[in-house]
Amino acid sequence: MNKRKQDQVFAYPRLSKTDLLFVRIGGSGLGNLLFIWARCLSRSKREGWQPVWPTWQSFKPKNWRVNPYDHRTYGGLFQPTAVYISGWRKPLTLARHRWVKESDIGSAPPPPGTVVEFRGMEGKFAPFLHDHALVHRELLRITRPQHLAGYEAIEAAPIGIHVRRGDFVQQDSYEKMLNIDNSLLPLSWYVDALQAVRVRVGADVPACIISDGTDQDLAPLLILPNVIRVEFGSALADLLALSRSRLLIASGSTLGMWASYLGQMPTIWHPRKLLQNVLLGEAGFEFEWAPGDAMPEWLAGWLAANDPMT
Repeated sequence: MNKRKQDQVFAYPRLSKTDLLFVRIGGSGLGNLLFIWARCLSRSKREGWQPVWPTWQSFKPKNWRVNPYDHRTYGGLFQPTAVYISGWRKPLTLARHRWVKESDIGSAPPPPGTVVEFRGMEGKFAPFLHDHALVHRELLRITRPQHLAGYEAIEAAPIGIHVRRGDFVQQDSYEKMLNIDNSLLPLSWYVDALQAVRVRVGADVPACIISDGTDQDLAPLLILPNVIRVEFGSALADLLALSRSRLLIASGSTLGMWASYLGQMPTIWHPRKLLQNVLLGEAGFEFEWAPGDAMPEWLAGWLAANDPMT
C-alpha cells in the first residue's frame, strides 16, 4: 500500500451490527441510517478523513411480512462518488487497518492508518445540524437518478403530508401513542391539521400524501378536495419529494424529520412528536399542533410568497 494511503485516517459508517460489506442483515430504517452516514460525512469533512462507502444493501426478513409497501432492502438507492473508497478497495482498506470507535476518539487525532467506525444515531441531527448545505448536496450527489423524480417534480403540491404506517404500532390508548416512539398517529389528526391550514389560508390549497399505508388506511384524507396520493417508488424518492413541500404535515418518524431538515420548510407536528428542532431559520416554523389550536397567522403569507407559480 502506498504511503499516502498509510498516512490517512479512514471513516466508515457501519449501518448494522451484522455487516458483510456487500449486504447487511437487519438494521434500521432509512431515516435512522442517514444519521450515521451524515455524521460520518460531516466529521470526515471537518477532520480531513477519507470516508469509506457504507453497506446500504440490507436483508431484514421481518419487513417482508409487516411492510409490503417497502421491504427496506435499500439496494439501488445510492451510488458512490469519487469521494469514497468503494468497490474492491473497500474490504481491502477495512481489513488492513486498525478500527476504533468514534466514541473513543478524544481530543488527540487518531493515528494514521486508523479506521474510525461510526455507529448508531447518537444526537440525531445535532452533530451535523449546521452542515445542512454539505449534507443536502452530498445526498443528492450519491442518489441514483431514478430516485430524483420526486425531488425534480415542479408540480409538487404546496402541502406535503407524510403518513407513516408500515411497521408503526397502533397503541391501545392515546397516552401510550403520545409517549411511545413509532406509534401510529390517528388519521383524524392529519385531516384536522390540513383543514385548519386551509381555514387559515382561506382556500383548499393542494396537498399530496406520501405514505406506506393503503388507500383504505388513507381514505379520510383522500376524500378531501384537492388531495392526491403520490408514490415515487422508494423511501428515498419519497423523502426527497417531501423535502420540496412548502409546508409539511409530518408523521412522528425520522423520515419526516429528514424531510423537514432537508427542505427547511415550516413543519407541523403532532403533540409530543417534535423530537428535535431541525430548522435553522425562523423561530416558530416548526411547531406542535392539536385540534382546536389556532394555526399561525403567517401561514397564508408563507404559502403565497413561496408559490413558484406566482
